[in-house]
Amino acid sequence: MRITRRVVTFLAAFGITSAGFAAALPITGTWLTNRDRGIVRIARCGSEVCATITGRGPAYPKDGPPALDVKNGDTALRARPLVGLVVMTNAHLEGNHWQGNIYSPDDGRAYPATFAIQPNGTLKVRGCWFFVCLTQSWTPVRPDDTPWLQTAR
Repeated sequence: MRITRRVVTFLAAFGITSAGFAAALPITGTWLTNRDRGIVRIARCGSEVCATITGRGPAYPKDGPPALDVKNGDTALRARPLVGLVVMTNAHLEGNHWQGNIYSPDDGRAYPATFAIQPNGTLKVRGCWFFVCLTQSWTPVRPDDTPWLQTAR
């Protein structure tokens, strides 16, 4: 009885309840992908959430040629620019995280993925192929604080 009371007191003191684990934070907004390569805008797409590449990150030269989807498995799509490309589809709330698909221009494939806001405010993006998973950390973008922001107009 004493242990149960202590556990309940501990959980209440830190605001940890079953309701706290029931819903994930919204992931909509503008994000800088890992290695500062791209800017992605996550928004509602009907009843789900999707993401579109809206610009280059600071890792790319401002006046360089447009990055293309050169590794796409469909050769007819390899000449399309990455800016404007939808890279997250079918994302929906699944317990305490978002679940959907993510397209990787690095290898031209789509993967099942999970998305979750971390305590430090970053977005954890985890894509898996069978038992191999890759996790990235995306940083929120605030246009007023980022003079390098290069978004498509």
